[in-house]
Amino acid sequence: MSAPTKQTRQDVYVRDGYRCVMCGATDPLTFQHRRAVGMGGSKILPPPVDGLTLCASCNQRCEADLQNAALAHGWKVRRWVRSPERVPVFFPAELAWYRLEGTRRVRISAAVAMEMGCAVYGDEWLRWRAHALFGADGRGTR
Repeated sequence: MSAPTKQTRQDVYVRDGYRCVMCGATDPLTFQHRRAVGMGGSKILPPPVDGLTLCASCNQRCEADLQNAALAHGWKVRRWVRSPERVPVFFPAELAWYRLEGTRRVRISAAVAMEMGCAVYGDEWLRWRAHALFGADGRGTR
C-alpha cells in the first residue's frame, strides 16, 4: 500500500477531528496506516478506513512498544485483514468505540466492538484486549 492521496489524508484528519486518535494531541499529525505497508509498499492507494490520525510520537510507538495495544484498540490491523472496516477503533479521549465507514465514524457499544473484533481475530482479539487492560502481569494497569 502506498502513501495516501492528499484528499484521503485530509478526509481522515477531518473524520478524526484533527487530533491524535490515541492521545488527543493536535500537532504534529501523521497518517497512520492501519495495515502494514511493508518495505517499499505497493501501488494500492489506501482508502480512509485504512488510516487514522496519530501524532508523530504515537505513530512511532504503534510501530514499537505499543503494537499489542494498537491491535487491541484497532489502531493497527493485521496485514491479512482484507476489510479493515470490520475492525473497530477505540478513541481513548472519548472513551468510545467506532466503526469506520469511509470518511465517517459510527459510534458503537463496547459489546458490538467485542463482537466485531472476535469475528475478525477470534481468541487472539481477547488476548490482546486482556493484555491492553491488565498488562502482561495480569495485575491491571489502571
